[in-house]
Amino acid sequence: MLKKTFFILFLSFVCRFMMVAQYSAEVSRLLKDVKEASYYDSTKLFIVGKETIDKAIATNQKKAVAEVYLYYGSYFYYTQNIDRCKFYLKRAIITAKASGNKHIDLLANLRITFMDYELGINANAEQELFAFLNEARLTNDHENYAELLNLIGIIKESKNDLQGAAKLYLEGLAFSESHGITHYPSVFRNNLGLIKLYTGQDDDALVDFEKGLATSKKENDQNLVSHFQINICLIYLRKNRIPEALNIFKEVIHYARVNNHPRELASAFVNLGSAFNNIGKPEVALSYSDSAIVVLKEFDLESELTAAYLGKSDVLIGLKRYDEARKELANAKKIIEETKNLEAEANYNLSLYRIENAEKNYEKSLEYFLAYQNIKDSSQQASTAKIIQELQLKYNVQKKEIELEKEKSKYLLLEQKHQDERISKWIAIGVSVLILIIVVGLISYFYSSRLREKQASFSRQLIENIEADRLRISMDLHDDIGQSLSMIKTRMAVSKSEYADKSLESELSRVIEQTREISKNLYPSYLEKIGLVRSIARLVENIQNSTKLECSFDVTDKVEHLPISVKTHLYRILQECTNNTIKYAQASALKISISEKNKEFILVYQDNGIGLSSKQKNGLGLLSIQERAKIINGIVSFEDKLNKSFKLTLKFNG
Repeated sequence: MLKKTFFILFLSFVCRFMMVAQYSAEVSRLLKDVKEASYYDSTKLFIVGKETIDKAIATNQKKAVAEVYLYYGSYFYYTQNIDRCKFYLKRAIITAKASGNKHIDLLANLRITFMDYELGINANAEQELFAFLNEARLTNDHENYAELLNLIGIIKESKNDLQGAAKLYLEGLAFSESHGITHYPSVFRNNLGLIKLYTGQDDDALVDFEKGLATSKKENDQNLVSHFQINICLIYLRKNRIPEALNIFKEVIHYARVNNHPRELASAFVNLGSAFNNIGKPEVALSYSDSAIVVLKEFDLESELTAAYLGKSDVLIGLKRYDEARKELANAKKIIEETKNLEAEANYNLSLYRIENAEKNYEKSLEYFLAYQNIKDSSQQASTAKIIQELQLKYNVQKKEIELEKEKSKYLLLEQKHQDERISKWIAIGVSVLILIIVVGLISYFYSSRLREKQASFSRQLIENIEADRLRISMDLHDDIGQSLSMIKTRMAVSKSEYADKSLESELSRVIEQTREISKNLYPSYLEKIGLVRSIARLVENIQNSTKLECSFDVTDKVEHLPISVKTHLYRILQECTNNTIKYAQASALKISISEKNKEFILVYQDNGIGLSSKQKNGLGLLSIQERAKIINGIVSFEDKLNKSFKLTLKFNG
C-alpha cells in the first residue's frame, strides 16, 4: 500500500505553483485565500472565489480568473468529484486562452491528461505529457516543467520502471534547486525516498524524507509535511520504533481530519495497517484497516474502499479468521460488481483461493485460483490485443505515409527544379534592383552633399558681402558725410555770424551724432579698439538707457583671445537677439553670458518675454544667427516657451 501514497502525492501540489503573471496586492491576497480554502472549506472557497473573479475583472487582471477556476478544480479533485474537477479545469483553459495566461493553460491541460491516465482512459498520456514537457522547456515555464517531470515519473513508476522514474526525479530535483523553485525539491525528495523504500533502502529513504520534511516545514507546506511524516512513520515501524511512529501518526491524522482530506486520511490508515501487519502485529493492523473503511464509506470512495476490504481480509487470513475474511470479501465483491475493476476481482479470487486452500477445500480452491488466473490472463490478453491493434494501426499509417512520401518526393524534385529556376530569376531581379537603388542612392547623396555645400558657401559669401557692404557704408558715413557735417558745424561756429541760428546748430550736432551711431552699428570698429567685453557692455548700457529693460551680462575675458571675425559674428548674434527682444518680446529683462570650459565657449542669451511668433521663427533673423553659428563652427539651439521666455544657447570652440 506504500505505492498509493505516491499517487496521492499529486494532490499535495495541485495548488502549488508560481504564477507567471503579477497581480495587485489585493488580488494576490484574495488568490491566497482561495488556495487555502480549496484544501478544506468549500463554502469559503466559492464565496472568496467569486469576490476574486469580480475584483480581477473590474481591475483588468483577467488572468487571475483562470487561476481561481484551477483552484475550484483542485478542490473537486480532493473530494473525488472528477466530473466537476474536469469541468473547472476546462473553464480554466478557456479563460486562460482568452486572457493570454499560457502558464495556467498548460497546467490545466497536463492535469486533465494525468487524471485521464489515472482513470485508465488515456493510454497515450505519457507521450502527451512529454509533448507538454517540450513546450514548457521552449517557453521557459519552469514550474510546469518541474511538475511534468514528476507526473511522467509517476507514470513510469506505475509501470514498474523504477530506474526511469528515479532518473526523472533526480533531474527534477536538480532543475528545481538550480532555478530556485520552491516546493518542488521537497516533492522530488519524497518521490526518491519512496523508491528507496520500495527497494529496501530504508536508511537512505529516511535521509531523503527528513531533508524534505525540514524544507517543507520551512516553507510552511503542511500538505507535504503530512506526507513526509507518514513515510517516516512507516520506516520507524519497520525499525520497531513504534512509540515515535505513533506520535508522528497522530499529527498526520489530525492534519487530514482538520483539512477534510478523506483519501489521505484513509490512505494513512491503510498504509499504517499494512505496516503493522508486515511487522507481525495483525491485531493493530485490523484496527487501522477498520478506521480506513469507516472514512471511505463516509465519502463513498469506492475504489479505495475495495482495496481496504481486501487489505483487511488479507490480515484476517493471516490470523486464520476465515469466516470474518469471507465477510470482508463479500463486501468487496459488491463494489467490484459495480465498478468492474478486474484487478480487484483478481485479488478477490486470490484471497478466496487462500482461504479454501487453508481449509483444504481443494476443489473450490482450484476453482478460485483458475478464476484468478483467467482474469489475469484475460487482462493480459486484452492488454496484448490492444497493443497489437495499436501497432497494426501505426503500421498501416506508417505504410501509407511511406507511399505518400514517395509521391511527395517525386513532386518535390520537380517542384525543386522549378523553384531553382524561379529563385535564379528573382535573384537576378533582386540584384538588379539593389544595384539600381545603390546607384540612385549614391547619386542622390552626392547631389545633396554638393547642394548643401553650395548653400553653405552661398550663406557664408552672403554674410561676408553684407559685412563688407556695412564696412563700406560705415566708412562712407564716417569719412565723407560725417566729416562734411563736422566741417559745416565748425564753419558756423567760427564765423559767429549774426545770422547763425542756434537751433540749427543744435540740430546739426544731433545729425552728426546719429551718423556716427549708424556708422558704428553698421560696422563696430570699436571691437578691435576696446574689445568684445566692453562692446557688449556698451550695447547693454545703450539698451538700458533707451528702454525700460533690466539688462545684465557676464562675459569671460577669454573671449578677447578670439579672432576678430569670430568676435564680430558673436556681436552680430547678440545684436539680432536684443533687437528681437526690444521690438517683439514685450520683455522686462534680458541676460547675456559667455563662459569657457576646456576651450569650449558657451554663449547664452535669455529674456522673459512672450517668446517667438511663427513669423519670427521663419524669419531672416534666426536664419542669419544659424548661418553665423555655422561659420564659426558652432552649434546653436533655441528654447522657446510660448508666452513665457526665449533662450538661445551657442556652443563653439575657441
